Amino acid sequence: MPKLLRDLTAFQLNFGTVVAESAETDLEKDVRMIRSFANLCTLILTKTSRINELEIIKKQEYISDLITWNFRSDQVAIKMGQDVGWDIVNKGIMVIVNLNNVQENININTHDLEKFINEILYKKIRDLVKEDNKRNLLGVRSDIFIILLENDSRNIYERANKLGRAAVECCNENFSGTVSVGISEIIDNCRKIPNAYYEAVEAIKIGRYFFGVNEVTTMREIEFYGLFKEITNMERFKNVKSSKFEPLKKYDEDKELDLYRTLKTLVLNNMNVEKTAKDLYIHKNTVNYRKNKIVEILGYKPWNMPHLLNTLIYIISECYE
Repeated sequence: MPKLLRDLTAFQLNFGTVVAESAETDLEKDVRMIRSFANLCTLILTKTSRINELEIIKKQEYISDLITWNFRSDQVAIKMGQDVGWDIVNKGIMVIVNLNNVQENININTHDLEKFINEILYKKIRDLVKEDNKRNLLGVRSDIFIILLENDSRNIYERANKLGRAAVECCNENFSGTVSVGISEIIDNCRKIPNAYYEAVEAIKIGRYFFGVNEVTTMREIEFYGLFKEITNMERFKNVKSSKFEPLKKYDEDKELDLYRTLKTLVLNNMNVEKTAKDLYIHKNTVNYRKNKIVEILGYKPWNMPHLLNTLIYIISECYE
């Protein structure tokens, strides 16, 4: 059984018992009748299960249209949502729970994963979502849970953070992979939902890059980082970046060292040598040696201002590669 999945044996199974009175004179006829009745029950249950699957597919298709706003008007979006049980009116913020490493793990059977997400994890996350407010919305799209929180009198940022932490804890208990949670800015009208989705996804990406996994990141925390995606698309930025640490990376390639990786880890650890050594599984003396080598090659200390700003921009831009 793949490590990322737990409790697959807990999938719902339908059992039943048929009790009938039988005439001793024609037992074979009665057995045939009971078998026919049992087959009829199986067909009914199969049809019910298929209807449920179609409802899930229909909701997933609506969510895909929602996050790209593939509608003629706001009224159409609202009506279509209500038809699939998603009332998007008066929703104030989006929370996304991403199951990390799923797409890269080739050992997972896709069908088993879908059943695990839709039949086990979904129900557990749903309980958390509805506990906060019964009008909150929960949907599934591939390996992510999309949550829209209802506006009420409470602080919506506090609610979103609390729900995000609870979702991480729930997933850690039931899913042996890691998760990341992203929280958007405030949604002031339903047409802003696609933008909220983008913000929550960016929060996940940046949070995972800087904070690691099993963390909750809000767009409010990292607003300026969200602007970097636009900057990285500028031709001038691309030209500057391509040459910024070229001497360092060439030295790494020639000598099979990790000077750039060491620089990056040092900066992310606020120049804490011991923490950097621990993260890189090397001795702190090796880190100090590499620091000196970096200065020797570049001719300056890239962790001091004004060079630090360039180094930070370079490192941050790697989020978008």
